[in-house]
Amino acid sequence: MIIRLLLAAFISVLSGVCYLSGLRRLMSALLIGFGVLAALFFGMVFSFPAGSERISFSVNASGAAWPFFLLAVILIGLIVVLFFFKQKPIETEQFGSRHLKFLGGGLLLYLFSLFFPVFLWFPSDEMHLINEGQTAEIMVLLGVVLYLVGSCAALYLLYRSTKGATQQHPDLMKRFVPALFSVFHLDKIPSLVAYLLIYSSEPPFVFPKIAALALTAYIPVSLFLMAICSPNTNDQDNDVI
Repeated sequence: MIIRLLLAAFISVLSGVCYLSGLRRLMSALLIGFGVLAALFFGMVFSFPAGSERISFSVNASGAAWPFFLLAVILIGLIVVLFFFKQKPIETEQFGSRHLKFLGGGLLLYLFSLFFPVFLWFPSDEMHLINEGQTAEIMVLLGVVLYLVGSCAALYLLYRSTKGATQQHPDLMKRFVPALFSVFHLDKIPSLVAYLLIYSSEPPFVFPKIAALALTAYIPVSLFLMAICSPNTNDQDNDVI
């Protein structure tokens, strides 16, 4: 257990150091690649027979696997765009307190969008008895929609914070914000949400397509990671690939 914690801490620090050193494009591709692996994993889970005793990570509910595989293809396409298509330069702003407010607000909203829908995803036992079938599905879907909307709004605030720069450090917040984002593994929250929806529910309350919808949060996360790789209007992109 201690070794696992040390490895997780080492990976977190390493990803942050890579972003701080300017390897934005490479690290962004790796983080998006983790989303590809997560989508392929969940796609494989629903490709196996439900309740199989030979597979330790199988689920006791059948579902379509194609939404997860489709998401994996989309994320691979975004990685290709990141490496092989030139991005438009963006304008930077003089670093000030508002960029810190954007950063703080984005982080708080990102966490809020994760914890608030939990009340809809995992109701109490009394609510389980009342809300069955279609009603439970609507509650889970509503929670996922709230999660997606909140995540997109939070990522927009974080993107606004990355525009802060100084003359000495024209990419100051472009390095600091994604470093903070990756150190705390905020990029992996979509896979966490999908995992909770699939493995933390009773079989009648597992909705694979809604879990796949939750996993599509990797798309706005990927777009955010791609946006921070854009060069500044007055600078050349010096990221090492």
